[in-house]
Amino acid sequence: MSFFDSIKNKLKTKLKNNTFFTKQFGFETGVDVTNDNQVLYRKNTVIKNIIFLSNIFYTIVFFLVALGEPSDWSTWVLAALLFPVTFIVNSTLKKLIKKGPEDNMSQLIAMYVACFYLFLSAIIVYIKLHYKYIDSNPYFMEAGYCLLYYSLAICAFYQDKKLLKNIFLWVFIIVTILHLLITYNIFETINNSPSMWDFIKSYFVSKEFRDIILRSVLLVLYMMVLYIYVSMASYMQEERKKELMKRREVQEDFTNVVTKIFDVTLSTNNMSDEEKKNVLTIATMSKKLASLLSLDVKKCEEIYNISKIHIDNNLNFSQSNNLSEDEKFESLRKQTELGSLMISRYQLSRKCEDIVRAALEGSDSDSFKEDIRKIQNNIESEIILICELYVTMRSVKSYKRPYNHQKAIQFMENQCKVYFDSMLFERFIRFASDFEAIYDEI
Repeated sequence: MSFFDSIKNKLKTKLKNNTFFTKQFGFETGVDVTNDNQVLYRKNTVIKNIIFLSNIFYTIVFFLVALGEPSDWSTWVLAALLFPVTFIVNSTLKKLIKKGPEDNMSQLIAMYVACFYLFLSAIIVYIKLHYKYIDSNPYFMEAGYCLLYYSLAICAFYQDKKLLKNIFLWVFIIVTILHLLITYNIFETINNSPSMWDFIKSYFVSKEFRDIILRSVLLVLYMMVLYIYVSMASYMQEERKKELMKRREVQEDFTNVVTKIFDVTLSTNNMSDEEKKNVLTIATMSKKLASLLSLDVKKCEEIYNISKIHIDNNLNFSQSNNLSEDEKFESLRKQTELGSLMISRYQLSRKCEDIVRAALEGSDSDSFKEDIRKIQNNIESEIILICELYVTMRSVKSYKRPYNHQKAIQFMENQCKVYFDSMLFERFIRFASDFEAIYDEI
């Protein structure tokens, strides 16, 4: 890899892992979307940051315009005034937003102040560019006009239909006045007409009037599209809120039910020190047998951990209130998976005990053998089961006395071979002395 490719990859990785944009402009960062106050608070924070960037852009535009015309003192004054105005507006918004999501009235005021300022600043920029470039460069003038659409798009980020209705009404009225007084000065046309009747006859068929109609139609269409977008986004947001609330209810019920199930299932399995020692013996044997079966190191370690998972872990379904809903759900998922593995491990112990009891009592019928083989019928479970069967035969139980190594192996060959894969069972018997050494050592 070349030096430039290495630099390029590093930059890509750095940009990909950079959380600045998410923190400053992510609408759902650290927000409970089912809480309307929190959502509005976050939207105000993000839009305040957008307004700050917009103001910087407007200031740069005016300074560039002023540099092009150093003798135009009005442009310099306007450029200089934009900075304190920017500071005051952002400070006002910051004070309102800082009151927090609990103060819903302050957040609503901040929302309307932000929208009003966005539109007002766009109008000021448009008027200045219009008079500055109306004769020399109309493209700059139209670029300023586009800022009106930009301000409407930012307002739509609030996804508030009531807000948009109010804004659209005032925007249409104000923009119509701009069309008649700024874009095309209707009073100048009236003054140049011999009479009012001549003005009416000429103006309503003029290209200026047609242009105003076209601009008005485009504005209305744009506002309609924004309103449709906001309506769809609001609907999806409401549906998402409903789903999240349902998920929380189900999650809470699920947590209560699962906690009770695990408490009942696992709380009765209080192990003595001798039983825990037997579990460690089973785990060591299982790892050894897995390696003898040529399983990879990772799988051997996994079988070892599963063998003793019920003595290494405790379930904890209590959750901190500081966690987000997604974090709570992830914590619940992990605890449930752990509980499932622990129950599966206990099921293997119960399967082992059922096999031994049935064999000793002579109740291991063909149907019993067929049913017992269906329980966790996989190579990992059989590895753990055969090791637990050997340790059980060597240990003292309430229903049997301890067997020595030779008698335990003989019992397994005569009574238990049918429950295991033939190759696995043969490998265990062939290296039975190794398992005897592990048992005696531990």
